[in-house]
Amino acid sequence: MSKGSTTSKATLPAWQQQMYEEAYGLGKGVSQQPFIPYTGAQVAGFNPDQLRQFEATRGMVGASQQYDPRAGLQALATAPTPTISPVTGTTAQIGQVGTPQAAQIQRIQGPSAATIQAMPTFGGATIQGIQDPRATQIQQIQGPTAAQIANVQGPQAAQIGGVSTPQFRGLLDADISAYQSPYQQQVIDFALQDIQRQSDLARGQAQSRAIGAGAFGGSRSALIESEATRPFAEQMARTAAGLRESGFQQAQQAAQADLARQQQLGVFGAEQAQQRALQQAQLQQQAGLTGFEAQQQRALEQARLGQQAGLTGFEAQQQRAMRQAELAQQAGLAGYQGRLSTAQRQADLAQQAGLAGQDIAAQRAIQQAQLQQQAGLRGYEGDLQRSLQQGQFAQQAGLLGAEQAQARALEQARLAQQTGMAELDIAGRAAMMQPELELRARQQQAGLLGGQLEDQYQALGLLGGVGQQQQQLQQRAMDQAYNEFLRASGYGQQQLGTLLSGLSGMPSLISQRDKKKTGAGDILGTIAGLFS
Repeated sequence: MSKGSTTSKATLPAWQQQMYEEAYGLGKGVSQQPFIPYTGAQVAGFNPDQLRQFEATRGMVGASQQYDPRAGLQALATAPTPTISPVTGTTAQIGQVGTPQAAQIQRIQGPSAATIQAMPTFGGATIQGIQDPRATQIQQIQGPTAAQIANVQGPQAAQIGGVSTPQFRGLLDADISAYQSPYQQQVIDFALQDIQRQSDLARGQAQSRAIGAGAFGGSRSALIESEATRPFAEQMARTAAGLRESGFQQAQQAAQADLARQQQLGVFGAEQAQQRALQQAQLQQQAGLTGFEAQQQRALEQARLGQQAGLTGFEAQQQRAMRQAELAQQAGLAGYQGRLSTAQRQADLAQQAGLAGQDIAAQRAIQQAQLQQQAGLRGYEGDLQRSLQQGQFAQQAGLLGAEQAQARALEQARLAQQTGMAELDIAGRAAMMQPELELRARQQQAGLLGGQLEDQYQALGLLGGVGQQQQQLQQRAMDQAYNEFLRASGYGQQQLGTLLSGLSGMPSLISQRDKKKTGAGDILGTIAGLFS
């Protein structure tokens, strides 16, 4: 039992059919036009300024590549550790000071015995037949001899005992390695290993970037890897140099402190020994001067006592002689007077008067001689005392001059020693600063070489930029030619699209007519629908 069928038929209006045919004709005419390629310039070339820039960049790259800063950095990294130049000093010498000479006491002529002047004998009255009495002669008495001052040996200048000069050790005599840390190399190795691991990671990342950019294995890849690992290589060099410099400075400071303590002990011991020697010499000098003054005082006192004893004996003998002469003279006069008569009383009186005048004159002459003798002795004692005092002053002046000359020589030697020590200290500091200055110079050279290496990298980057610009220009020209090829290849499809777009833009007014043929199935279905 079959159902009925339906047929449809679409038809266009005549006016629309005519529009389609006209549009199709126009589109077909447009699509049949030939392809006209563009023959003008499509890519702008480099101007003269850009070309001069490229040439200048190539010249800068050529000039910068003439030097190899990596070799300089390698030489600085492998350079030996700076050493301290030796510094030597000389010990100041104490100038020679002349030994003071003992002062000489001038010889003084002893006093001469006073001479009693001869007095004319008084004739007195002349008594005829009576012999004149003779004056009794005074015995000659030898004058006292001047006492001699005993020779006293002058004091010898005390000698300053020898003092050993302290031995000063320089920093070059010390073993700097004994003060360095035994773990310094391990610390350097650990630090370099950490930096090397970071450098390996950076190299791996650079290789990954090169692989992603499709430049692995070429010069560009090597440049990227060297640029990535360059900071780590410089950091390794700086780290190793800094750690070694720090270890050396710490060891140097420890050695300097140790040598300074030893030097202070040596200087302190030398100063103590020199002080003891000077004090010992001063005590010996004072003891010698004290003994010399005591001996000289005893000799002077002994001479003075001897002189007084001689003068006292001389005066006693002279008094006894004069008294004996008086007694003898009086005895003679008494006998002579007993034999005289009363008639001779006047002559006796005149004789006594003459004798009394003569006696008074003799007494005056003797007293004058005594006064002259005493004056001579006192003048001799004064001259002797002045001579001794002058000798003592000359001796003290010589000793004082010797002490002052010795003090000046010691002070001059001390100042010379201090000047030498100051110069030695300045030279030592300069020598110790020399390695640090050399290390600083190396750091400056490393910085300059690093800057030059960075300048080379920048120049290489500029040269790569020039090449990239030229490559982009060439690629743009190739892209324009390829785009022209694509445009020519798609010209037909473009023309066909133009033709189709002309048809698709028109409205569709198609009318549809349906014609259905009823079957048995349709009838039964309709009946079933009525009873449901």
